[in-house]
Amino acid sequence: MYQTSVRPDPAHAGVWHREPDHQLTFTGQAASIRLMRDWIAQHSCLGYFQCVEELTRDLLLCASELGTNALQHTRSGLPGGVFTVSLWQSPDSRCLELRDMGPLSGSAKRPYLRQIDPAENTADSGRGLRVVAHLCEGRCGFTAPPHPRGHTVWCELRA
Repeated sequence: MYQTSVRPDPAHAGVWHREPDHQLTFTGQAASIRLMRDWIAQHSCLGYFQCVEELTRDLLLCASELGTNALQHTRSGLPGGVFTVSLWQSPDSRCLELRDMGPLSGSAKRPYLRQIDPAENTADSGRGLRVVAHLCEGRCGFTAPPHPRGHTVWCELRA
């Protein structure tokens, strides 16, 4: 996603360097996307931080895209598959991380932004990670290199 693929370094003032505020593992089924969205909506407004409707909406859109990609493009979508979602909160941002079970055999080894030909402007898929990158203003990425057990894709939205 975007040009960067690593998280901010330890000098970064973000919340990545502590345990997540909330974490849950979901089954690798399409119905889990709705359950994940409901869980994130509930937990993104817990704690001491102001619940910002626009921020929550954007976070849910990013989560839907990352979760759907995990089901379509990784072993998380196979029978018995799972994916884990972690959520961090701070006064000025919400951070989301999704860990899947790794790529399907024969597929890309890591997430990437697909080049879109303007002639294919009516395609049904291929734009989701671009939307995530736009909403996060480029504060998104994935583990590099991928963990042997799977990808970890993350995004950070500012309040």
